[in-house]
Amino acid sequence: MAKRKILLLQLAVWWLVVPSSGQSSIQEPAALSRMIQQYTFKNKEVTTTKAWTIQVAVSTDRREVERERGRFGRIFPQHRLEWVHDDPYYLLKMKDIAFVQKRDALHLLHEIKDRYRSSAILVLEDVPPEKLLQSL
Repeated sequence: MAKRKILLLQLAVWWLVVPSSGQSSIQEPAALSRMIQQYTFKNKEVTTTKAWTIQVAVSTDRREVERERGRFGRIFPQHRLEWVHDDPYYLLKMKDIAFVQKRDALHLLHEIKDRYRSSAILVLEDVPPEKLLQSL
């Protein structure tokens, strides 16, 4: 009889301790919540990816880069260029075209070298994903 009372007492305690719904909730500390929010915010800011772009010309003379831009525009009017000043150099790059695969970029690079007769090169750099979508 004593064993039965002990068993009933244990069963009653267990029934009171364990929630009847079968679910439990855990409260995370405020510091942990802040860390998670900061982590997600910082990672949302990273909006670039590595891709291959074509650099058409480079010079320390801005006027020379502008001349090359005009000459390239006459041969390839469908492609837009931008020049970037990376002191002391002025770089002339293709504006809206970037490739994930190097072999895809090589096709356009060879066409440019054949028709434009320049020392264009491939450059691996960080680009926004929109630039990749536009080049498809």
